[in-house]
Amino acid sequence: MPTKGGGKISAFDSTLYDVLLYRAQGMGDRDEYSARMHEIVKDLNFDSNNTEHIKKALKNLMKTIVEWQSPTSGEIEVWDACVLLSGASIRKDKRTNAVEVRWRYDTQIKAQLLDPDRYAGLLLKSITQLRSHPAKALYRICARYVDNPGRKTARQHWRWWRPVLCGQVYDENKGEYRYFKRDVLQPAIAEINANTELEVSLLPEFKERDNKTVSDIQFEVRLKGLAKKPQAPGSKPLDKVEPADLKLIGQALKLGVAQDEAEGLYREHGAEALQKGLGDLEKRVAMPPQVAGAVEKPGSYLRSLMRPKAAAQVPASEASPKARQGKDLERSKAALLEEWLRQKKDELRSLFQELPEAEQEELLATFRSYHELQPLIKRFETSGWNHKMIRDIFAAFLGETWLGAEWNKPKPDELLALALERPTSSA
Repeated sequence: MPTKGGGKISAFDSTLYDVLLYRAQGMGDRDEYSARMHEIVKDLNFDSNNTEHIKKALKNLMKTIVEWQSPTSGEIEVWDACVLLSGASIRKDKRTNAVEVRWRYDTQIKAQLLDPDRYAGLLLKSITQLRSHPAKALYRICARYVDNPGRKTARQHWRWWRPVLCGQVYDENKGEYRYFKRDVLQPAIAEINANTELEVSLLPEFKERDNKTVSDIQFEVRLKGLAKKPQAPGSKPLDKVEPADLKLIGQALKLGVAQDEAEGLYREHGAEALQKGLGDLEKRVAMPPQVAGAVEKPGSYLRSLMRPKAAAQVPASEASPKARQGKDLERSKAALLEEWLRQKKDELRSLFQELPEAEQEELLATFRSYHELQPLIKRFETSGWNHKMIRDIFAAFLGETWLGAEWNKPKPDELLALALERPTSSA
């Protein structure tokens, strides 16, 4: 909650904060977080090359004081105050022109932000579609309750909601609810419902004893696919899904799967198969893109993961020979790719060891600031690049440095040559 004298943040500042938080939640608990400038600009949908605007927003976030308190009354009541960001820096490598943004959180606020039970994981595509500060703030709060069985936010006095949604402090003795509802609540709800996966509605207001003066307000929140509406003939009504299964839909959204795809897979395969598929997808997304490549279409990838799981339940006698041949071919291709990548990494590490000592030291100094290494920097300092947890990351670094971003993508003739080298099995 904003404090008196804590300043007001703009909608752009708020969006930048959400982008940084989204990336921080994906990295876990660290002293400092980092990302390439072009990645942040892309997440922001920022169509300008003027990074001064981002610097200004970072400064605003570093001087914005907030009071941190939970919107629910059942939790431990603790008052705390800090700045949104405790520090930030922008670093440019003059050799490569790569620009990196680094930022830090205060210890107290970081513990709250990274705790999924207290702060919702944001759907970045939605938050960047919202333009007004009230809509962004209300979306953040409502996202916490989308998988709550009651699907209702905490109940608070409307004067509590006003500074939270508007991003600035107001005199509690001034202002009327009807104007707050007209100018802030209704436009924010309409913007969320038009641009995000959530459907938010304002529940009937609670009133004082005079039955006239509005006191507390509360919101109901649903995923649009789970909202109450007529069901198509033959389709399963997802609004009757178990609360635990609702989390699966939310998990799929966070992994980049479109809502209609997630619901379709839920209907087609059930909760258990979807949970297993999401677990595999989450592991795949967590793999460094330099090693395994990025997952361009999470929904399609999830569907491909779940097809074998469903097919595994079909008796072998019912499986067609063509299907078996196709699967065997896919497995062979995957094995070839894995073998090629293993050999490529060994080759890169061998080339490094053949370099003069001075060049090795220079590369290791550059590798020390490699973004994928940061979670394991202490391990690198104590055990070196050839440690089992470091060596593949080091190979990816060498590949990027010497061969470019697509170093881990073989040419067709390379796979063919590798296949010809393999001994053929006799029938």
